[in-house]
Amino acid sequence: MIPLITAVAGVLSSLSSLSSVSTLSAPAAPTAEGGPSAAGVSFSDALNSAINRVDDAITSANEKAKAFAAGDQNISLSDVMVSLEQASLALQTAAAVRDKIIAAYTNVMNMPV
Repeated sequence: MIPLITAVAGVLSSLSSLSSVSTLSAPAAPTAEGGPSAAGVSFSDALNSAINRVDDAITSANEKAKAFAAGDQNISLSDVMVSLEQASLALQTAAAVRDKIIAAYTNVMNMPV
């Protein structure tokens, strides 16, 4: 597994333990209509989904590059380059999100009680 994904998974486990404590006492967030939120997607589920999409993009790019290098005539060089660039951008975005999450976690942990 990619070290970035491992680091984000560690932060995710810390955040999910914090969110389980805070959701016990927090009321449901109102929506634009004023009622409780119906779409109960948790932060950890959204983060896991995003990490899986990044991992899928990297895996797909690697598979296309290997197939092109093996001489597959169905895959063009431009397809390989585009998929590699998409995977690179996804990884850079994940790293930026990781940095923001760690900074937010550090700020929360340094707050006086």
